[in-house]
Amino acid sequence: MADAAFPDAEGPDGLIVLLPAADGGRWHWWRMGGERAGRDMAFDPEVHTAPWGEAGRVTVLVPAGDAPVLDRALPDMPEAQALAAERLAAAQGALGDGVVHVAVAAHEGRLLSCRVDDQVMTHWLALLKAQGIDPVAMVPAGLVLPRREGTVMLADLCGQMLARTAEAAFAAEPGLVPALAGAADQAALEGDALALRLAEVHAAPALNLRQGRHAQKSPSAFRAGEWLGLARMAAVAALLALALMVVWVVKWNADSAAEELRALEMAQQRFPQAPDLDAAERLLNAEMARRGVGGTSFAAPTAALLDAMRGAPGMTLRALAYDADGTLRFTAAAPRAEDVNAVLIALQNEGWKVTVPPALAPDPTGAIVAAITVRAP
Repeated sequence: MADAAFPDAEGPDGLIVLLPAADGGRWHWWRMGGERAGRDMAFDPEVHTAPWGEAGRVTVLVPAGDAPVLDRALPDMPEAQALAAERLAAAQGALGDGVVHVAVAAHEGRLLSCRVDDQVMTHWLALLKAQGIDPVAMVPAGLVLPRREGTVMLADLCGQMLARTAEAAFAAEPGLVPALAGAADQAALEGDALALRLAEVHAAPALNLRQGRHAQKSPSAFRAGEWLGLARMAAVAALLALALMVVWVVKWNADSAAEELRALEMAQQRFPQAPDLDAAERLLNAEMARRGVGGTSFAAPTAALLDAMRGAPGMTLRALAYDADGTLRFTAAAPRAEDVNAVLIALQNEGWKVTVPPALAPDPTGAIVAAITVRAP
């Protein structure tokens, strides 16, 4: 046994902790390893901090004097119904004694039940939480002893005297064991056999007091730490996306600048006086207009106008003129305003820039007349 030094504080299989029978007593604990418990360790929580570090899976043994267990044969009914009936009977039997916590379980064809004062259960959980423990199981210490028909099992577990008969597991108080055992044989559990039983209880407890409102809380899918991790991941993803976007913008700008420079160099071969692309475009448009070619030539808008007039056979042209800047001017006349509008809509749908007077008005002959301009976009 050790106190100040805790050489067994690390291990892969969790640990089992025995709470003291009275407040202020020393705690005992065993590191679990394989099929048997490690050596008994003890510490005083009022003097030392928890010695086990990262505890892992923890089973807690509670004093048998505060948590006696009744052991009965399972009745001839569905197991769930038998457990519910036993829980109800145990709770009703506690009326007048204050609030109790009832735990039940079916184990190897037997019905186990334990009644614990609810305040005591809450106190145990508070003590464990103070030591950084949230146990997977809390087991009455008397269940460390195996059940043997016709035999009273006894053990001294770190100073706590335990007893188990075929019908109960309890604290082995003086005078109580002879009264309950009668003429039954007695056998002691100690040494390696006790270490093996501790490991068995840790691996598969027959009765776990963590039931009902004292059950271990299931880990939330969105605990605060996980939310923080998700937030960090989202922030990193956003930064990566932003960085990628910036890289592409820079690349696109670089490519665009390179293409503009290449286009300006080609334009300057024909128009050396052009300082930039805008000036080169103006010089090119003027040259194309002078030659009568391209989208700003007389032929292009005129052809588009005549094509649009196919949908309005009642419309006629009274005047037609062409400016050097590529603007086609004409006066349209039609019996109805709808004919003029049809031509305008057809030109606009083909991408030509069209200007019309604010309103279409008839002339003295009754025809609808409009002065219109058409030019390339």
